[in-house]
Amino acid sequence: MALFRSKIKDLPPGVPDGSGKDDPAGPSPAGPGEAGAPSPGLRLAAGLFRLTTWPLAWLPTSLGLALGAAAGRLAFRLSPRRRRIALANIEMVRAAGHLPAGLDAEATARESFANLGRGAWEALKFFHRGLGPFWTHCRVEEGLESLREAQALAEARGSGLLIVTGHIGNWELMCQYAAARFFGRGRVHIVGRSLGSPLADALVARLRTSGGQGFIFKTGGAKAMLEVLRGGGSLGTLIDQAAIVNQEGLPLPFLGLPALTNVGPLRLARRNNSPVIMMLFRREGREHIMKVLPLLDKSADPDKKEALIADAVFLNEALSDFIRQYPDQWLWGHRRWKTPEGVAGNPASIT
Repeated sequence: MALFRSKIKDLPPGVPDGSGKDDPAGPSPAGPGEAGAPSPGLRLAAGLFRLTTWPLAWLPTSLGLALGAAAGRLAFRLSPRRRRIALANIEMVRAAGHLPAGLDAEATARESFANLGRGAWEALKFFHRGLGPFWTHCRVEEGLESLREAQALAEARGSGLLIVTGHIGNWELMCQYAAARFFGRGRVHIVGRSLGSPLADALVARLRTSGGQGFIFKTGGAKAMLEVLRGGGSLGTLIDQAAIVNQEGLPLPFLGLPALTNVGPLRLARRNNSPVIMMLFRREGREHIMKVLPLLDKSADPDKKEALIADAVFLNEALSDFIRQYPDQWLWGHRRWKTPEGVAGNPASIT
């Protein structure tokens, strides 16, 4: 019966408890504040999830990855909306000359879904068994000295460190690996969006905090993010999601096309004089490989907005270059180039 008891005994602060009293879009520092008790319904759903997924976490790695990839490819066939978005995104970027002309859009999109399926199985394995089974399969390929330099600079300034990445490889697993190996328990706070479901939000928050790290909901979380940096902690955030809420995004090049980019984390880093580094992840079979880019050389433009734009453009281009190398490992099913105007005219628009 222990398996049936939800691990969600106390939700990380800010995670909706399923009672309808919490706003999933509100601030959610995973440090200060008290967690709300989950509702009985949420407890039951979480317990059922753990009970039904526990056996999957103990599958042999080769079988688990194969089943995950097969599930991803099946989702590609059975999810017409996401399939359409992925194919349209690839074809749009390719037609603009920012992907190889010979790139097979359908094969790339299908394998992107397969990568998501593998990542989902690995996430279940991590959820139940922690990092132990993955430790020897994760490594830093390049840039360890850049990471050490950034950490030393952040410590000297007492300013915290901003880490940015994208939805490529297995970003969930590798963020946990990097936090555990290079920062230590409780030193990294991961920033993420609400998924719009109390159960999904609670499970994802538990996944991201199970290694002892913190979690902050992106929307409404600026104050909590700044508190982390001012306290000398590190923030990890994804920079490749369309930022159309509250007109917060700036239209900056991403894979060569204008994409609404959230510069909020970079603004906080400038405000607190925090160093910024980018970590990028990819997979080779069961191996997970991390690349750390050199410390961001922040723009010295006296115009604050132009300086932010210059920094964001640099990071967008660095991630874009990595995606061009491993296009089948990026999240093409997200409407990265959508705009408020396009969605207003057509809710299904990708631009």
